[in-house]
Amino acid sequence: MVRAHHIGFALWCACTMIGCVRFQTGPSAPLPANERVVLDGRGQLRVIDMNPEGRETVLLVHGYGGSSASFRPIVARLAERYRVLAVDLPGFGKSDKRAGDYTPMAMADVLARVLDEKRVARAHVIGHSWGSSVVLAFALRHPTRLDRLVVASSFAFDDQLIPLFRWARASRGLGKLLYALVYREAMGERLYLNFNDPAYVSEEVVDEVKRGLDSPGAVAAALEAAHGMRLDALQRDYRHVSAPTLVLWGREDRVAQLAYGERLARMLPRARLVVVPQCGHIPMWECTGETAGAILDHLGGGQ
Repeated sequence: MVRAHHIGFALWCACTMIGCVRFQTGPSAPLPANERVVLDGRGQLRVIDMNPEGRETVLLVHGYGGSSASFRPIVARLAERYRVLAVDLPGFGKSDKRAGDYTPMAMADVLARVLDEKRVARAHVIGHSWGSSVVLAFALRHPTRLDRLVVASSFAFDDQLIPLFRWARASRGLGKLLYALVYREAMGERLYLNFNDPAYVSEEVVDEVKRGLDSPGAVAAALEAAHGMRLDALQRDYRHVSAPTLVLWGREDRVAQLAYGERLARMLPRARLVVVPQCGHIPMWECTGETAGAILDHLGGGQ
């Protein structure tokens, strides 16, 4: 009886939270002028622009729930040789979280618009985790804008999706309920899965991630992105990606297992797989030197 009461109370709390899941409708938080890009229909995006005089450009695309900060440990090294654009995709980081299309294909078109705003004709593009599906869509939809491609710890296949994403894809209401009951409260445990070395996950990091999810529109955007993860159609066309591609993977990745990296490298016509030992799902943080070195070698022409 007590247990039933607890379950009922939890469901009531979850349903209360569902009523609060709305996209951002209010004004944008102010951003420095040099980090601010405004797109019709998307509002304000944060785009960090380093070494704008660089002859070649590298565009960095974070994963689900991430932001441009995902690449913070390697940005300075990349900016020694290249102009670096690190974007907070719509719905994430410090970008606006307004209603819209959050599929990888739509996000790929956002990347092309960001390049337009920055007056960049072509770029090397690097995607991490779910961001890999975005940059693979970019490679297919905007091939003339792409030089070399890097995909790290990719979520690129439909059978990689966790149950929450599948349920969110089937029903927005069910996705909201499960998020309210499970996902946010298990954030600490989920963050631990990202690293081979658990020391990278501190209470401060967990609190920072939760604060981000509490910003207006963040949960609605995250759920809409989950609803849009229809990778089965996208993955059929990976064999048409013509750009030279580095597939970078942590050997101990528990979020996206190495077998998926091997599968992706076989599908992409001009791919090279690099596996980093003793490294989890976020190699930019956990294996910074090896990751930056592999990326710079690839962008410089190494195959």
